[in-house]
Amino acid sequence: MSPTDAHSAEALRAQAAGWFARVHSGEATHGEIDACAAWRRAHPSHDEAYRRVEYLWQATRQLPQKELRSMLAASRAASGGAQPSRRRYFGWAATAVACALVGVTVAAVPLLTAEAPSYQAAYVTQPGERREVTLPDGSVINLNVNTHVEVAFFKGRREVSLTGGQAFFAVQHETQRRFVVRAPAVTVTVTGTRFDVRSEDSRVAVESGSVQVTSGAWWNRAERRLVAGQAVDIDAAGALSAVMPVHIENLLAWRQGKIVFRNAPLTQVVAEMNRYLEYPATLQAPALRDYRVAGVFNIDEPQAILAALPAVAPVQVRMQPDGSAVIVPR
Repeated sequence: MSPTDAHSAEALRAQAAGWFARVHSGEATHGEIDACAAWRRAHPSHDEAYRRVEYLWQATRQLPQKELRSMLAASRAASGGAQPSRRRYFGWAATAVACALVGVTVAAVPLLTAEAPSYQAAYVTQPGERREVTLPDGSVINLNVNTHVEVAFFKGRREVSLTGGQAFFAVQHETQRRFVVRAPAVTVTVTGTRFDVRSEDSRVAVESGSVQVTSGAWWNRAERRLVAGQAVDIDAAGALSAVMPVHIENLLAWRQGKIVFRNAPLTQVVAEMNRYLEYPATLQAPALRDYRVAGVFNIDEPQAILAALPAVAPVQVRMQPDGSAVIVPR
C-alpha cells in the first residue's frame, strides 16, 4: 500500500469512527442520523469502514478490562486529558474506544474479525408515520413515528440498532441465535419475547417473555431482568431505575394509534404530544407542571389532542404564527 493509500484508509477509518460515535452518543439529531446513512450509502468502502468500527466496538465486550482501560487512557491523553461530563461519558467512551480500535489489525487481535451479516437492512419512519416490518426469521418490528432501526443477522446472533424513536419487537425464539437490541444507552438481549424499547426518555417494557437489560459500558455496567408487565427506565447518563410494574397495554397503545394517560403529570403529557405534533407545544405554566391528567387520545390526529387539552386540564392553548403552540394557565 502506498503512503497515499494508507493515508486515505486512515482518514476513512477516522470518519467512520466519528460517525459511529455521534450516532451512538444519545444526542444525535434526525438530520445527523440521515447524514450518516447518506455517507454510508455514498460508497461501499464507507459502509464497510462503519461496519468494521461497529463490530470492533461490540467486540470490546470480549477483551480484558486492562486492554480496554489502556485504549481509553491513550485516547484521552491524545485529546489533551479533558475529563468528560457524566452525561457525555458513554458517547466519549464510544469515541475513544472506536478510534483506538480502528487501528487494531485483525491479525493482531483475532477476536475482532468482522463477520459479514447474512442479512442487513435499515428502516425509517417519518413524522406521522408508523410502520410494521417482518424480518426473515419471522420476528416483527413495529416502528413508531420518527424511528430509525438497523438490522443485521449473523450466524450466531440477530442484532438491531435503535438509533432514535420507539419500536415494539415480537421476537421469534431461536436457541442458537440470540436477539439483541441496542439503543444509545441500553442493550436488550432476548431469545423470544414481545417488548417495547424507547430511545428518547429511554424505557424498556415487556409484554410477554423476559429480557435482560444492560446499560453502561464495561467500567460501570448495570443489569436488570424483566418479565411480562415490568419495565425499567434509563436516564441520560445510562443509569437504570429499579424494575417497576407497568400498565403494559397503556404503554403499547401507540400501536393502535392511541396515547393513554393515567394520572400523568402535565409536563409528561406535553412531552408525549410533541412526539406527534408537526410543530412543538411549549408549556408555560410552572404551577401546573405536576397537574395530573387522564385520558385517551388519537395520535393520528395530533392537533385534536392539542385542542382537547383544555378539557382535561385548566389551561388554554394559544396557537402561534409559525404553527407551534403555547400552553398557559386558564
